[in-house]
Amino acid sequence: MACKKLRAILCALAATTVATLSVHAFAVGSAGDVPDIGKVSQPKIKSSAALVIDLDSNSVLFERDADVVRPIASISKIFGALVVTEDCKLDPEALHEMSPANRDAARGGDKTKLTTGWSYSHKDLLHAALMRSDNRALPALAEACGMDPATLAAKMTERAHKMGLTKTAFKEPDGLSAENVSTAREVMVALKEVIKNQALTEIMGKPDYVIVARKGDRARDIKIKNTDRLLSRNIAQILGGKTGYTDIARYCLAVAARTFEGRQLGMVFLGAEGRHTRFADFARVIKWLTSSEAIAAEANKVDEKRSGPSAPAVTPAGHAVPSNSVEAENEKE
Repeated sequence: MACKKLRAILCALAATTVATLSVHAFAVGSAGDVPDIGKVSQPKIKSSAALVIDLDSNSVLFERDADVVRPIASISKIFGALVVTEDCKLDPEALHEMSPANRDAARGGDKTKLTTGWSYSHKDLLHAALMRSDNRALPALAEACGMDPATLAAKMTERAHKMGLTKTAFKEPDGLSAENVSTAREVMVALKEVIKNQALTEIMGKPDYVIVARKGDRARDIKIKNTDRLLSRNIAQILGGKTGYTDIARYCLAVAARTFEGRQLGMVFLGAEGRHTRFADFARVIKWLTSSEAIAAEANKVDEKRSGPSAPAVTPAGHAVPSNSVEAENEKE
């Protein structure tokens, strides 16, 4: 008798559970065409720290360890660019000769295309810093401003504090030091600040550029490519951003973008393993938020780490999206 009663109780519980799940599933399915982001699903972000916000509403769409202090590698350069453009007021076309001191300041970083003894315009040096992440460019700009690299780093920290960033600090301008630190949330504040600067956003949005090196009567062209691989993908309009890499910081990305459905997003990914992961994380967010199957398909190609040229995407309105074929030249950044 006891066994029969137990079976009856278990059957009743099972029926109640099924009914409850069915009602819940119906409620989710009936919520409308646009799901309540963050409750129905989450993108499978793989970076160690991440923050995704809607730039228009400032609402947080996704975060992971967004307040953990981490090295940020060459994302540091956006702070340096803010200081140089706001404080120094350099003539963009004026030339600066690359000095041995600039060379020494960049030791330990990736290869450079800025040769000592040759001169470069201030405008070209800013392109080299933000697009190719050349580690000689910011020390040269600091020198043109009458500063050594340590002074520029101190001003970068001061600029961060003026933005209310209490966890951000810099030892040197380029991000080579593990003491150049911030958080995903504080980097987002700086990203929002830098995209207000039209001159900087124009530079960061270029897939490629030609620097002119001069020495006496001689001149030679130096072609550089942007380290941001997203500029060669047709899944969103990139408004500005910066990559970064060191062995300690791992792969980093701060980027602002406008989806082809008109939504403006800020994304920061820090500490990713594998140079494609941060770009794949960006693609996962785009897939998560888009209703366009064509855009989602293009984003899936980035997510799957395919390196070949992608087919032209189509916007929800049916228009082809212009394609850029440039891939990042600097594999680490």
